[in-house]
Amino acid sequence: MMTTLRFLRRFLKQSRGSAVIEGLFGSVLLLGWFMTAYQIYDAFRMRAVVSRATYTVADLISRERDPIGPAYVAGIKTIFDAATRSRGDAQSWIRVTLISCVETETDARACDGTNKLVTLRSSDSTAGSIASFATGGHAAYTQSTLDAKANVIPMMAAGDSAAIVEAGYLYSPIFNIGDKALSLGGNNTVEMGLKSNLQFGEFVVTRPRGPRTKWFDSN
Repeated sequence: MMTTLRFLRRFLKQSRGSAVIEGLFGSVLLLGWFMTAYQIYDAFRMRAVVSRATYTVADLISRERDPIGPAYVAGIKTIFDAATRSRGDAQSWIRVTLISCVETETDARACDGTNKLVTLRSSDSTAGSIASFATGGHAAYTQSTLDAKANVIPMMAAGDSAAIVEAGYLYSPIFNIGDKALSLGGNNTVEMGLKSNLQFGEFVVTRPRGPRTKWFDSN
């Protein structure tokens, strides 16, 4: 026991070492720090790219004077994929929905999301069809699912119309630093890093810049 203690005291007092070994350990730590910093930067960069691409698609729709429809949405999805370098429906999707704030002779109130809700528009070409379509097998809106989004739709004047453009993008960390977990005390879990398959989402509401946007199921 005394021998072990004397060895530990001598070890703590020693100042000899190898600069090569110390540099190696330092290089590994610096490399890990740079990888983590770049991964976090790339996640924020990609988040901004998805946001810009969604606003670009929304702006294109707001300027469209011809009727739009499912084929148009599927076509404009290729622009979104090109802007985000998406691998297609396996990595991203978009949904376009036309809405309006209905005005009647007895009700000229604005749609504020509380006292009056926006209305999902019907197709201008097919009776009973709705003006909503999503790519990648995602569901189109119904009036009930649209009502659930009332808190994120800006106030609209009576008689006004707008288009909702939503986008989803699946982001995976480059260096696989996500989903690292540590269990502490049974069920207590501490998670570190970026989640793999991180979902980025955008929700944009834009008014038409010209005439009221029309929806044809054949377009």
